[in-house]
Amino acid sequence: MAKLPTPEESGRLVLNIYAHFNSRPGHVLRANNFVAVASRQRIHMEDIQQGLDYAASQKWIEETDNGCLRLTELGFREMP
Repeated sequence: MAKLPTPEESGRLVLNIYAHFNSRPGHVLRANNFVAVASRQRIHMEDIQQGLDYAASQKWIEETDNGCLRLTELGFREMP
């Protein structure tokens, strides 16, 4: 039986995308980076959006002035 990912599981998907780019604290990704990886890995964009919301609430990522997303030190420590 299929199940939808929890917010935390979706947040960890976001961290996996940062890991895909060998990110370190302070590394910034644009929306198209998430879209590209999600489409290759067949991840629903709804799950990515839920993950971004969860990751931001946990302070794993933060939005920059130009709308990009920066990996925080806390997020880096939570990466796989």
